[in-house]
Amino acid sequence: MKDNQKLKKWFCYISLILLFMICSPMIISKFLPNHIQIAQGTIEEELFKWPFKAQKDTNDDLELSLLGYIPIKTVNVEVVKPKVLVPCGNLIGVKVEAEGICVLGTSSFTSGGKEVSPCKNKIEKGDIILEVEHVPLKSKEHFRDLIKENEDQDIMLKVKRREEVMEVVLKPEYCENESSYKLGLWVKDSTQGIGTVTYFDPETKVFGALGHGINDADIKRLLPIKAGEVTKATITAIRKGEKGEPGELKGIIEYTPRNILGNIETNTALGIFGTLNKRGEALFIKNAMPIAYQNEIEEGQAVILSNIIGDEVKAYSIEVRKVARYTSEPAKGMIIEITDPRLLEMTNGIIQGMSGSPIIQNGKLIGAVTHVFIQDPTKGYGIFIENMINNEIK
Repeated sequence: MKDNQKLKKWFCYISLILLFMICSPMIISKFLPNHIQIAQGTIEEELFKWPFKAQKDTNDDLELSLLGYIPIKTVNVEVVKPKVLVPCGNLIGVKVEAEGICVLGTSSFTSGGKEVSPCKNKIEKGDIILEVEHVPLKSKEHFRDLIKENEDQDIMLKVKRREEVMEVVLKPEYCENESSYKLGLWVKDSTQGIGTVTYFDPETKVFGALGHGINDADIKRLLPIKAGEVTKATITAIRKGEKGEPGELKGIIEYTPRNILGNIETNTALGIFGTLNKRGEALFIKNAMPIAYQNEIEEGQAVILSNIIGDEVKAYSIEVRKVARYTSEPAKGMIIEITDPRLLEMTNGIIQGMSGSPIIQNGKLIGAVTHVFIQDPTKGYGIFIENMINNEIK
């Protein structure tokens, strides 16, 4: 009887070991990247914190195995030329025009003595109206004019809902209160705000800013844009961050021809990117420095750059508390904490408008501030600079 119990125990142990050997590679591989970049000339003895063995000595594909025997995954390793960028830290005004017309909501109104809602169950908040009767929309005023031209008849709208593009047929109704034909839509065609320029590439003339996309507060998602500009901005007030309530930089966007610094060409989840005009280049021409790739970044002291007060960009001390290399959330690769007494006195930590502030460590540009922790404004997330430059449109 005892022998049978021992055999059962050994069988369980062996089964668990076999299960571990079968499942571990599949589980661990989920946390490994498909592709990594390493700067040319750097020496890397350890890329991952697991007991892996590199099966091939090559710059193309790295075969990883658990304990040197169990194959895990093949990771493409790209050796790239060291990249040099100008870290900025300048606050800017951001103004973008949406690609189409953004729907903020629908409403009903009185027509012929009854309440009507032409868009009910057809148009949703967050939809993007691209065309009316095959005519691409230029602005919300253009949209209103096209409705007027097609009053009291069915009209076809091309609508983008998330990733799906569809055609919707609507009929404007006469609004007695306004003496005009309407669809009962609340729309917008542009948005603006204040942010920070992360870097300027003196070779390509491309700039990157914010470290995250422009997510419209009304439609609650990344705003598709057709054009945009960055301008000078003047800070008029600082609202400090508090637990549960993010702070904010309040200012004036100086949207005049002589204050426009460049064009925004793309709005992505990892930042906005574009090119500078001569005025913008003159403002951002500073000393360039090499960037650090993810494998070079470490926990410890660093600084961020910002001209939160006045025109001079200053360095403020921070701590990089955690580095999550090759994470599935590329805008949140680092957890950082503001430690500089001067910045804490002014802002209590990270506040809205500081997104894009460059992070520098060991003489290299490593990333940018992206998010604040709502419950602790002294802490927040940062994006790796590698992820930003890989996301820009060349």
